[in-house]
Amino acid sequence: MNRYLNDLLRILETEDRLDALRFILDLMDRDNLSVQEIHEELLTPALNSMVPSGDINMDIWKEHVRTSIIKSVIENLLPYVARERAAVSTPKGKTVAVLCPPEEYHDVGARMAADILTIHGYETIFVGGNTPLRVFEAGLATLPIDYVAISISNPYHLVSARNIIEGIRSKSPSVRIIVGGNAIEKLGERAEVLKADRFVHSLNDLKDLEGGVSHESRV
Repeated sequence: MNRYLNDLLRILETEDRLDALRFILDLMDRDNLSVQEIHEELLTPALNSMVPSGDINMDIWKEHVRTSIIKSVIENLLPYVARERAAVSTPKGKTVAVLCPPEEYHDVGARMAADILTIHGYETIFVGGNTPLRVFEAGLATLPIDYVAISISNPYHLVSARNIIEGIRSKSPSVRIIVGGNAIEKLGERAEVLKADRFVHSLNDLKDLEGGVSHESRV
C-alpha cells in the first residue's frame, strides 16, 4: 500500500484531478480494494502529508486543491459504496445523520464516515459542513434520526460542537451522538466536555454504533 500512496502523492503534486481519479478507480477494479482501505490507507494519509513550504498563500492553495480532488474521488466512489452495501445481509434499521458543526468547513472526514456507515447497513444522511443548529433542528423535526455523527477537524470548533450537541439533546433526547475527527485526537481527554455518547477514533469504530454506547465509552 505504501507504493500506492507514493504514486498517489506524485499525482496529487501535479494537481491533475482526472489522473488522480483514474488511479483510484483502477486500484478499486484491478486490486479489489475496499472503500475503507482507500479512505484510510490512501486518501487520509494524502491529506495529512502536506508539508508547509514557508509561503502561506501557496500552502493554502495546495491544501484547497488537494482537498477538492480528494472530495471528487470520494464522490466517484459512491457506486462502490453501493456495491459493498449490497453485500451486507442485514440492514441495521437505524438512521444516522452525519455533519460538521458551525464554521467547520473541512467535511472530508464526515464524507468518509458517511460512506462507511452506509456500507455497514445504516441509513445515512450526509448533511455536510458548517451545519447551523437551527437547520439541523428542522431536519430532526421531520426525519426519524437515531444517531448524529459529528466530525470535528479543528479544535477551535469545540464550542460550536458543544452548542449543537446541547441543542440536539434539548430537542431530541433519544438521539445518540457520536463524535470523531482530528480535533478529538488532538484534544484527548478534554473532548469529554462535549458529553457525546461515544467517541470514535477510526472508521473501523463505525461498524457497530449499538455496541456499548455510553458517555464514558472511548472506543
